[in-house]
Amino acid sequence: MRFVVYWGLLLGGLVFIVVGGSGCVSSEQTEGQSQADSVAARSDSSPDQGPNLAAQDETIRTVQLYRGENERNFPIISLRDPDPLTLEFDLMERQGRPLSVYFVHANREWKRDLSPSQILESYHNDRLVDYRSSQGTEIPYVHYKYRFPNDDIRFRISGNYILRVTEQGRRDSVLFERPFFISDEAGQLELGADALRIPGQRQQSLRPIARYDPPGALRGDPFGYSVCFIRNGRLPDTRCQSRPLLAQQPRLEFELERDEAFAPITADYSVDLGNLRSGPKIERTTRTVSPLQVLLEPDYAQFSGQDADVTLNGQIVVQDAVDGRANPALTAEYVQTTFAFVPPREQPLSGGVVVSGSFSGMDPARGTEMQWRPMRTRYEGDVLLKQGLYQYFYHTSDAGLQDAVRRSQARIQSTYTSFVYYEDSSENTDRLLRVRSFQQ
Repeated sequence: MRFVVYWGLLLGGLVFIVVGGSGCVSSEQTEGQSQADSVAARSDSSPDQGPNLAAQDETIRTVQLYRGENERNFPIISLRDPDPLTLEFDLMERQGRPLSVYFVHANREWKRDLSPSQILESYHNDRLVDYRSSQGTEIPYVHYKYRFPNDDIRFRISGNYILRVTEQGRRDSVLFERPFFISDEAGQLELGADALRIPGQRQQSLRPIARYDPPGALRGDPFGYSVCFIRNGRLPDTRCQSRPLLAQQPRLEFELERDEAFAPITADYSVDLGNLRSGPKIERTTRTVSPLQVLLEPDYAQFSGQDADVTLNGQIVVQDAVDGRANPALTAEYVQTTFAFVPPREQPLSGGVVVSGSFSGMDPARGTEMQWRPMRTRYEGDVLLKQGLYQYFYHTSDAGLQDAVRRSQARIQSTYTSFVYYEDSSENTDRLLRVRSFQQ
């Protein structure tokens, strides 16, 4: 039986919608960028690939990039009336120094394409000079904060973007990179969800559906459009469709092929390290060592992880999560956090296990390899985390775990975000016309 639900979120605001082809491979070829790494590992069920980002320097921690003042907001702004993006991160050193930030445009497949003069109306880079040392923390760090667009940085075209932070004036001395999006907010987009029953799979797969009415100036070329979907902020698991259904032109309908639908995944979880008190998720805190140590309660593969905070959408929350500290950006502690994962039948998996999440850009290729502890019959992995709220998940290539997930877990509520692109020959790139999200 088929059912369809239409609703959505427009850049963070809830919108109720009355109405009620094969995926593209998202990959980036880092032309001329010597510091960019190839991301080989994939998320749970897709062969696709998101943006290849330069390796993050080991001195950088807790990178946040969000719209406005709300740390939960996905990094998407409108080209026409931009609400600035906020970048925050920590340099794990005692003394800070000015750094530089650069901006790179990419097409919908994350191939870096245009020159700075083609995407910026102002300066081609900016300086990061707003930084302060931590106050009274066990581990010292320097906190940076930067907002853009601003008087010096103004964008002239929509699309996928990559923010690059480097040593001052040295473009190729990369400290980290992060993706963000600028949308034209043109045309009308309605979203739906088609639940599919798959043989041998207890829970239904979910196939997002996008119905898009192009703006008048861009009608006439229906095959210039593509729609991409991501789930829970996992860009490496992007699914795209570039062949619209044309039965209701000028309205275009995009739905993923059946084998590209989002299958049940190993559950997303969330953990609140705001107060470090023992309780839900925190089994034990040791305060007599430096850094402080936190042992989390184990996550079991056969359980669904329904404690996940789906509104995080891959973001890190610090300011609104830390209790009892003034200005958490500067006073929150870094804690050695031990994650524990119990596989089916408490037996080791053939493919190993990685813990990944908002602390690694939702990319399992940048996650932490876990170690099998036979005496405890579980995997454990340590990650140094700043006090705050995090989303995380476990990744493995072991087909047995994937089969167990498909057969046993209840469906996890997730956030799906849809991106509408138009291949603009006049700009020689893909413009991002519209973005919406919904939860299902």
